[in-house]
Amino acid sequence: MKRLFLSAAAAVLALTAIAGPVGARSFGAAYANDLVYRVFGNSATVPDGTGTDPFAIFQNSARADQFGVAQFAPGSPTGHHGGRWAVYHATWTASGDPTTLVTSWDQLEDLVAAGEIDLVRMPGLDFRCPVLGNPKPLD
Repeated sequence: MKRLFLSAAAAVLALTAIAGPVGARSFGAAYANDLVYRVFGNSATVPDGTGTDPFAIFQNSARADQFGVAQFAPGSPTGHHGGRWAVYHATWTASGDPTTLVTSWDQLEDLVAAGEIDLVRMPGLDFRCPVLGNPKPLD
């Protein structure tokens, strides 16, 4: 009986050690395809320049709700590789409007083509960050 109790106590401690960090994970948000997805950081190593899915980080947006913009997310017809991000810096130019909310990669490409945003690849910032399903529509 004592052995059973000790085994059960050890199992509870092991489960707590594993579940604790997962419960403590902090979540963020990213836009993809005009939807808001929850994301969370992951300590997985992604060597510089090996990201596969484009992800833009805004440098000078005037919007507090301007999160990063991903080209792909769960449910994208092609191209999604599970959040192995190839990072780009998106910077509004003098002819752009930094109060504009960018919520899709297509919109971002249109703004780049119009000369309103400069998009520069930053391979040293590549990272892994899962994008979780059940996105929220924009309000």
